[in-house]
Amino acid sequence: MTMPDFLCTLQRRLAPQGLPQGALMLSSLAAFVLPALSMALPSGYSWGAALLLLAALFTVPQWWRRPESWPETRWLVAAVVFMGVDWLIDAIISQGSMRGLDKPIKYFIALPCLFFVLRYPPRPRALWAGLVAGATLSGLVALYEYLVLHMDRAEGFTNAIQYGNLSLLMGLMCLVGALTWPAGPGRRGWRIALGVGVALGFTASLLSQSRGGWLALLFVLPLLVLLVRHRLPTAHLAASLGALILLVLSLVVVLGHTVTSRLELAVDEARSYETTGGADNSVGQRLAHWRVAWTMGLQKPLLGWTQAGYEEEKKRMVAAGEAPPVVLIYGHAHNEFLDVFAKRGLVGLSSVLALYGVLLWMFWPRRGCGASDERKCLELAGLMMPLSYIGFGITQAFLGHNSGTMFYLFMALLFHAALLAPEPAARPSCA
Repeated sequence: MTMPDFLCTLQRRLAPQGLPQGALMLSSLAAFVLPALSMALPSGYSWGAALLLLAALFTVPQWWRRPESWPETRWLVAAVVFMGVDWLIDAIISQGSMRGLDKPIKYFIALPCLFFVLRYPPRPRALWAGLVAGATLSGLVALYEYLVLHMDRAEGFTNAIQYGNLSLLMGLMCLVGALTWPAGPGRRGWRIALGVGVALGFTASLLSQSRGGWLALLFVLPLLVLLVRHRLPTAHLAASLGALILLVLSLVVVLGHTVTSRLELAVDEARSYETTGGADNSVGQRLAHWRVAWTMGLQKPLLGWTQAGYEEEKKRMVAAGEAPPVVLIYGHAHNEFLDVFAKRGLVGLSSVLALYGVLLWMFWPRRGCGASDERKCLELAGLMMPLSYIGFGITQAFLGHNSGTMFYLFMALLFHAALLAPEPAARPSCA
C-alpha cells in the first residue's frame, strides 16, 4: 500500500460515522507496531509514533479538550514540556539555526499523541503482543548477525549499546508479563509467548555485548523480585527465578568466550585506568569522560555549557593537557546524568530526573498485581522503563540518542493510556 492509499484509508476510517472504531483500531495498531518494529527495522520505533501522530492530526476536534484523566496526566505533560523546553533552549543557544531542533520537537509532537490515546486508548493486549514481537524480532536479528554475518557485536539498525539495552528492556517487560499474567482463557499461551520474548530479548542483549545493560540488571531484577514476592505464590516465584537463572546461564555457556571475555576485559580496563590513567579503551574512555563532565558541571552548575560550549571546552582542556584526546571522539559523556549536568546544568538535570521520576510515581504498584487484574501487571511492566533507563544511564547518555528518546516517550504515553482505558464494555460504541 502506497502512502496516498494509506492516507485515503485513514480518512475513511476516521470519517465521523466511523470515528470511534477507526481511532481505537489505529491506537491499538500503534501500540503493537511501536515496540514490535523498534529494533527490527531502521528507525523502527518511528513507525508507531508516526501512525499516532497522523491519527492525532486527523482527530483534533475530538481530543483537544482537557482529558478526564487530567489529574493523573498533568504531571506527565509537565515533565515532557519541561524536557522539551530545556532541549529547545540548548538547541537555540548551541546551533543558532533549525538544525538543533530535532531533539525538542520529539517531545512536543508526543503531546498531541498523548491526548489522542487518552481519548482513544489502545487495548492492553495489543501492547503486550507488540512487546513479545519486539523482543522476539530483536533476538532473531541478533542471532542472524552473530551466526550468519559473523559480526563481533550485534547492533541491529542502531549502535550496539542502544540496541542491546532496548532489547533487554523489552525482555524485562516480557518477564513481568510471564511472572504476573492473570488467570483466564489463553493464560498458558500468553505465558509461553512472553517466555520466548524473555529468552530472545536477553539473547539480543548478550550478543550486543552491552555491559551497561547487564549492570542495570543488578538492581532492576532484585527490585522486581521485591515488588512481586507478595503477589505470587512462593513456589511460582522460585520456579520462575530458577528458570530465568537457567536461561541466563545457558546463554552464557552457549556464547561462552563472547560474554566472559567481555566481562574480563572490563575488569582489566578499569585496573589499567586506575593504575596508569590509560583512557585508550572502553572503560578508560568512560571514566575520562565522567571526570571531564563532572569538572565542567562544577564550573557552570546552574545552566551548564550547552552542547556547543561542551565541545569547545573539551577541545581547550585537551589542548591544555587537562584531559586525554580520547574525550573528543564522542559528543556525550557516556553517562546520562553527568552529560546533562555538564551541558545544561542543574536545570537540565532536573528535567531528566522529572521525566524519570514522574513515570516511577505513575507506574509504581499501589494495589498489588493480583492474578485477576491484567492492568496492574501492565503497570509493573511500565515501571521497568524508568528503572532500566536509570541503570542504562550510568554508562550511556541514553536520552541523547533518537532511539532512547522515542522509545521512552511513546511507550510511556501508550502505557499510561492503556492503564487509564475503560473496560472493554465501557469503550465508545463502534456501531
